[in-house]
Amino acid sequence: MHTPTEHITHIVWDWNGTLFHDADALIASTIEAFARLGLPPLTPERYRELHTQPIDTFYDRLLGRPVPPALRTQLHTAFHNAYAHRRPDIGLAPDALAALHTVAQTGRTQSVLSMYPHDALSALIDHFALRPYLARADGQQGADTGYKRDHLTAHLHALDRAPGNALLIGDSVDDARAAKAVGVRCVLYASGLHAPHALRAEGVPVVHTLADALTTALPPAS
Repeated sequence: MHTPTEHITHIVWDWNGTLFHDADALIASTIEAFARLGLPPLTPERYRELHTQPIDTFYDRLLGRPVPPALRTQLHTAFHNAYAHRRPDIGLAPDALAALHTVAQTGRTQSVLSMYPHDALSALIDHFALRPYLARADGQQGADTGYKRDHLTAHLHALDRAPGNALLIGDSVDDARAAKAVGVRCVLYASGLHAPHALRAEGVPVVHTLADALTTALPPAS
């Protein structure tokens, strides 16, 4: 059973598609990668319907068959090149700073946990001057399993936070499943990476702004 919401003392934020407003860029970069390699056309709607983790499984679903290793490597390269061109123009979610400030004002601690490469994540957090808000920021280091569950466990351990006192705010099915496996509350922000019904199927609250995520998960100030 979950701890009552008034006992939530720590917020774990996802990065891509949550605090970082790059859902459209991720979709557009995947569509571009498929086009560059002469693969069947991909639409945003198909992306959202089939989106999953890990990414290699996602590519298999998009093609309807196992992707050969050589083609998989080409897809990863084409995607990263397409995304790198878009990344300088990507900003934070419209209410990201306000949400971080709101949490800070409640006296709760907060952190970022992402499957984005750690060095790139750290650079972006510094670029947007978010470090003062965060107790910790962890990106992907070492072997990438494609799933957030084990990373969430390690992240909370490093912070010395009990899962029952934490809330994960993310935007993906994997965020919800990681939270459930670890015993953390979760709210999903509908950033556009998943079809809304896929998020709702995870049985956690689904919202359309980060402010709503906080209002949904945390009790009003007394």
